[in-house]
Parts: sequence; structure tokens; C-alpha cells
Amino acid sequence: MPGTCIRAAYIEEMLNLNKDHTLVLMPGLDGTGKLFAPIIPLLEPHFGVQIVTYPDLDSFNEYVDCALAQLPASNFSLVAESFSGPVALAVMAQRPGLIGPSVLSATYARSPLPELTRMSNYVPDQMFSIGALGQFCLDVYEVEDEDFSETQPLPLNVTEQLDGSMLKNRISALSRIDISALLPGIEVPILYLRGIQDRIVSENDAILLQNNLPNIDRVDIDAPHLLLQTQPQQCAELIVQHVRKAA
Repeated sequence: MPGTCIRAAYIEEMLNLNKDHTLVLMPGLDGTGKLFAPIIPLLEPHFGVQIVTYPDLDSFNEYVDCALAQLPASNFSLVAESFSGPVALAVMAQRPGLIGPSVLSATYARSPLPELTRMSNYVPDQMFSIGALGQFCLDVYEVEDEDFSETQPLPLNVTEQLDGSMLKNRISALSRIDISALLPGIEVPILYLRGIQDRIVSENDAILLQNNLPNIDRVDIDAPHLLLQTQPQQCAELIVQHVRKAA
């Protein structure tokens, strides 16, 4: 049927257009991007996917410069998780008009645990080697009290490979983050995903973003801090819908 052929051609054209658009995934504290493994297969049918990674850096500004150096030339959106949220916001402030509709997940504009993270300066590097400490962090901060048997081994396996000194430096950089003054000037359409069970990012952290970003939609998900890992299907659907609708 002619109508069916036209409709099929239109759908194919739209899919090709979407594939020309890249989602740049920006990782949390691990800096590797490996924790995106559960959600990448759900995004790839709709968009190109690129992952930002971080080496061992000393300051927040260095992380921003590192992310900027890895961005495509055009036709991209950011999906920034946790630690990378303020990095992504700083990138948006520096590159107005270049970045498409983007997503922030379980993140903040200023350090959510400043006193705790500042204490990292006084703790020996060996204490940041992931072992019992890593499991404790996962249990208390990341996967809460739920049984996420399919996803919990992934974050533990990733964090076990991190260098203690690097993790200490990154946490120290986190303690000094505050980019709240940049928020009112960021015009990028943003979808903000927050886990209801998140013990790191508070409601006040979320409200700070809501009240100061001029173009933000918020969705709360019944999940812990690692919501892209524990609820990948729901998050992927929301990300695809937002990028397509706002583009």
C-alpha cells in the first residue's frame, strides 16, 4: 500500500536522523563509564553513544576541560551521572547553543557531602582501596536495602579496579564543587532524574537545581543513587523521550 510505504520510509528517516545525534555519557565517581553497561544497549537503537572517561586529575576545572576535549563537534546531548553532573553543567555554561537537550541523573550543583568529602584529605590513600570499604559504600549509599542481584556485582567489580590515590583525589575535588552561580544562565532543556531512595543527593540538592535552571523537568524514580544501573529500562525510555521531544 502506498500509504504504508510512505509511513515506513518516514519512520526509517526519523531513525536515521536520531542515529546522527549522539548521547555523550558522562560517568560518576569511578570515571570509567563502565557502569553505563546496563543502559547502553537500550540507548543505542535510538542514538549514537559516546562515553567520556576521566584520568587522575586534581581539580574540578581540569575535569571540565577533560570533558570538553572529548565532545563531538555537533549534534549531541549530555547524559551526566552523579559526579559528572556539575561538570556537564559547567560545560553547558561554556558552550551555549552547542549542546542539545540533556539529562542529569542523581546529581547536584554543589557538593552533597562537603564535610565528609573534605575529610578525605586526612585519610591515607590505602583506605580508598576498594575492598570492605567499597562493599560498605555500595550497601549504604548506592544500592540501599534492595536486592539488586543483577546489578550489584557490576559497581563492585568496577570500583575494585580503581586506584586508591585517584579515588581520594576525585573525592577531594568533589568536596570543593559549587557551580550554583552558573545555573540561571544555562538554557539547555534538561531532564533531571532523581532516585527516591538516594542517600547521597538530597531533596535540597534537587530543589537547588529546580529553582535555578530555567528549563528543567524533574522525574523521581523509585531507585537508589545508581538509578541508571538499577532502573535502566525506565531511565532509557525517559532519556529517549526527552531528547526527541526537546530537540
